[in-house]
Amino acid sequence: MRLRRKKKVVLALGAGGARGLAHIGVIRALNEAGIPIDAIAGVSFGAIIGALYSLYLDIDVVEKKLHEYMDSPLFQETSRNMSLPQSDRALGFFEKIQATVQKGYFFSRALSRQSVVTPETFVLHMKELVGDQDFRDLKIPYRCSSVDLITGHPIIFSEGPLCTALQASCATPGFFPPVSLHGMLLVDGGVAEMMPVFLAKTFRPDYIIGVDVTREIEPIIEEQDLHHSLDVVFRSYDITRDFMNIYIDREADCVIRPDIGSCHWSDFKFFDLYVERGFIAARTKIPEIRKRVFLFGR
Repeated sequence: MRLRRKKKVVLALGAGGARGLAHIGVIRALNEAGIPIDAIAGVSFGAIIGALYSLYLDIDVVEKKLHEYMDSPLFQETSRNMSLPQSDRALGFFEKIQATVQKGYFFSRALSRQSVVTPETFVLHMKELVGDQDFRDLKIPYRCSSVDLITGHPIIFSEGPLCTALQASCATPGFFPPVSLHGMLLVDGGVAEMMPVFLAKTFRPDYIIGVDVTREIEPIIEEQDLHHSLDVVFRSYDITRDFMNIYIDREADCVIRPDIGSCHWSDFKFFDLYVERGFIAARTKIPEIRKRVFLFGR
């Protein structure tokens, strides 16, 4: 039995902070199964994983570089500055804003500057990951996206310095500074789509594999969880995001959703768990993907 390629496959790696480490396991499972990755679209932490894999085409190298980065004094110091009490660990992407506003910490900082992490520190983080590499250095086609706060439009990066592109795609509002570029003010691409399926479509693919690492919305008990107007505002945002994710998922040919539970987007201590769960989730989808991507012949 011989396998022949019949489709161009694009991988869409979604936002989710630390939860995005599951993308490593997904890519490893696809590689082991011989599933081609012809191009990658990424947002937020998915943009980081996608850029590193497109640079090296070796997921073991990507995992090693991220371990080294997270062991670095720069990363450790920033993590301490952004740490939350244990009771807040179950929060999802952007929900950290809610928790810190409630405690007064974020509000006091927000009065004096645009982000918790300074622009200078943010640049150092991206330099630590990709140095002075450019899109021209990539081994497979790759794009990431951001959102312009001024116009509200999504902005696609497909050329130029990787450092700048990743800054813009990873600039979580309120925590990492917006990137000022060519008259635009750019923030995290996850603001527009948490899983970049529409970005993936710009490659004109035949088959899109999306990786969704967001948390599903969970029921709450009104008396305990909606204390004031900010709770109502952020709960409403969560519901909007959840509905948006449902419609985005329908646009992908296959969606891999690792079982990561309620792990917080800034909690990187479960590195190996995220990778393992990504690998397991992708493996369950391999038979379906193979049927759709390959022709089987003698």
